Amino acid sequence: MTQKSLRKNDVVITAMGVVSPLGQTVDEFGRRMFAGESSVRSTRGKFCDDEFPVPYAAWVDREAIQPSELNLEASTAPGSWLMCESVTKQAVVDMSPDNTVDAIVFGIADEKSFQTVTDVLENSFGPDYNYAALRSEAPVDVIAQYLELKGLNRVPPEDRICLNSACATGNQAIGIAYQGIQSGRWTRCIVGGVDARCEFSKFLNFYALGAAASADVPPETASRPFSKDRSGLVNGEGAAALVMESREAAELRGAEILALVSGYGCTSDAFRLTHGREDGASAIEAMKRAISNAGLSTSDIDYISAHGTGTALNDRLETMEIKGVFGDYAYQIPVSSLKSQMGHSMIAAGVFDAVASVLMLRNQKVAPTINYGENDPECDLDYVPNASREASVTRILSNSFGFGGENTCVVFSRADT
Repeated sequence: MTQKSLRKNDVVITAMGVVSPLGQTVDEFGRRMFAGESSVRSTRGKFCDDEFPVPYAAWVDREAIQPSELNLEASTAPGSWLMCESVTKQAVVDMSPDNTVDAIVFGIADEKSFQTVTDVLENSFGPDYNYAALRSEAPVDVIAQYLELKGLNRVPPEDRICLNSACATGNQAIGIAYQGIQSGRWTRCIVGGVDARCEFSKFLNFYALGAAASADVPPETASRPFSKDRSGLVNGEGAAALVMESREAAELRGAEILALVSGYGCTSDAFRLTHGREDGASAIEAMKRAISNAGLSTSDIDYISAHGTGTALNDRLETMEIKGVFGDYAYQIPVSSLKSQMGHSMIAAGVFDAVASVLMLRNQKVAPTINYGENDPECDLDYVPNASREASVTRILSNSFGFGGENTCVVFSRADT
């Protein structure tokens, strides 16, 4: 495209923030991602005893999170609050008070959402703060408080949108912000997700479902998406945030445009709570809608950021669904799963994939699927096994599929397209 063809209603990403097991900043996250490092560690002696059947996870060390400017105490405040403040701080660090934020669209999974919060916050937000409002929305209230502290607007309650659509949430948050900015409802949003639930009960839930990896292997090799010897997903956690805004607003304030959000597709299986449709019809439709919404054809997609959980069912179905969208061209597209390196952060996973996608577009390199050891005849695409790769990448399709049959897909494009 020529510069003249760029649309003023383009939705762009201008900043990012990360708190993850793979890094506490975007730079560290990107360096370790491209290096193919694993952040999965043993849970034994940390979350559970030696007999617990789920021996590994990827978690965020709370003491490594940036100190709070809202006076949240690391020893008492829920981890999700600390993570949300940190990723927001990173994302808005270069913004001035005239760069107001209109909305917050965030996926939330808070390990202590329903705890009594008054004692935690008494010395943080002051005696006049409405503590009664701090329920599962509390992490978004933390983001709003930080924005207000920095003079970036007091986002009204009706524009603080909290989501939880399981593993599809991150992409759904991006899609809602994309639609809101394109329609003119908002000019600039903080968009992201947080999941701070690396804990005993969550591990046990996924083990009971038969979805958790439990093979007796070194922790760093436990997450094995698309490999024939995969044994299930590895739980992860963390938070990520994007600043999304209209191209016109970004250019007006002289912000660097990192990438475009070009298209969004969302469908629902209406099938089962935990299993996707065997024919993959709804996931296929979500991918097609995202590509069509971006005004593209399948041949315009250069890379696919896969949902790629490492379960036998998901990886087989997603491979089939990609073929259902792309046909023979599927074999020419690199596909990889970030979950091989940092486990499955559920609510936050799609936003981590978004950060990864932006980094791949800017570095012209695709991230690997690590721990890929055995070829599976039912998973026979190019999964970028074990090492990152230089590539010409202009447009990326990112997939997120969640419990309840929610399918959300986003197309990201280079800033100069």
